[in-house]
Amino acid sequence: MKFTFQLFLLLLFTATHLRAQEENINTDRPDQSDGVYTLTKKHFQIEEGVTIGKNLFVNNLMLRYGLTNSTEIRLLSDVGKIDESNGFLPLTISVKQKIIKQKNLIPAITAVGYMSYEKIASKDFQTNNISYELKLAFENEVNENFTVSYNAGLTDEFKTFNYTLNLGYSPIEKLSLFAEYFGSVNSSVQHNADAGILILLYPKLQVDIACGHSIADSDNRFYTTFGISYKF
Repeated sequence: MKFTFQLFLLLLFTATHLRAQEENINTDRPDQSDGVYTLTKKHFQIEEGVTIGKNLFVNNLMLRYGLTNSTEIRLLSDVGKIDESNGFLPLTISVKQKIIKQKNLIPAITAVGYMSYEKIASKDFQTNNISYELKLAFENEVNENFTVSYNAGLTDEFKTFNYTLNLGYSPIEKLSLFAEYFGSVNSSVQHNADAGILILLYPKLQVDIACGHSIADSDNRFYTTFGISYKF
């Protein structure tokens, strides 16, 4: 009986230890900022969500795979209705490459690239163009509860500058809140803000909800997004 009890305690300790060591899921949704995190080697992650707004209903799917412990490849596939156009939007491939980890005041930095061949899309969204975006993602972890992250990138043949500033707060391990400003500069300037909640149901399963709005813009852009993500 004593041996059985000791074995039970050993198994319980081992299971608890393994669960404690399990890395929680880390997603790039529902905010507009790309994070500095990359999936570890041979891990696979699905991020699925729906974005709803005025004349907008789009299903957002991102598939992520850890090629190495610092390199991640991704596939983005969106389908839905934008204004009078509907169907599959151009398929996008993406690569994230971790550059440096945070060291004191020097932020963690990750490079992110996107490329879309706009011929691979439904008729309403098809063009013969190849669009791309290059950006750098930065993050400063202030403490275990508070992070500051920000992106800077170029798109539209380097004619448009995109940027974000994201403040994240985790009052408890299973709950994260964020507030974010994001915008773009080309021939005009667009200002936007969003905020949301991420809930960790299990170490590998997360749900989220967020909403965003334009700032001082006659277009009055408003959207809501909610999603679910799972790490394999």
